[in-house]
Amino acid sequence: MKLQIAMDFDDMEKALSVLRETADKVDIIECGTDMLIRFGIEAVSRLKNLYPDKLVLCDQKIMDGGYYFGCMAANFGADIFTVLGAAGNDTIQGAIQAAKERHIKVLVDMCNVDNYLERAKDVIAWGADYVCVHTPTDEQQKVSYHKRIGEISAQIGKEHCAVAGGINPDKCVYLKQIQPEIIIVGSYITGSDDPKKSIEQIREVLYDEAL
Repeated sequence: MKLQIAMDFDDMEKALSVLRETADKVDIIECGTDMLIRFGIEAVSRLKNLYPDKLVLCDQKIMDGGYYFGCMAANFGADIFTVLGAAGNDTIQGAIQAAKERHIKVLVDMCNVDNYLERAKDVIAWGADYVCVHTPTDEQQKVSYHKRIGEISAQIGKEHCAVAGGINPDKCVYLKQIQPEIIIVGSYITGSDDPKKSIEQIREVLYDEAL
């Protein structure tokens, strides 16, 4: 299991401050949508230059122009980029083509996709690297990620699964059983008064690391 930190900040100095405390404990640094909108895609290059040994994910949430924006992510140093599962087939297939040509990876975000099982099977068959079971902030009290991640993992294999949305140590107890390839943690760490302690709590559950 890889651990990804979601840097959804519109304050670059705050983001970099959190990374100074946590980067050594994660596998993937996400340049979040907030950061991309506020600072532009150059933020991806900045994170990659600061942490060249880490994978950097560009959370573009592409809805159109899959090939074009996928190539753009690669040009600015992304190792992984995101396209929405709700996008059209041509958009997703274009994103996959860009990822293959540029030797990076693409994650398909299933946020608000109703037919998520069928869609997950389709995009993996087309060549997507990951499918993300993403429970958006507005839906976290209503949707069971347990059910979705279990179903999708059984259909496409845990090596293609990522999970995001309200992840905390309690939810990690269940995720440790499922073993998705990527676990994405955001506000539990980035909104904490002590990000270092918070990420250590996550790692204690996932990897049996002592605090």
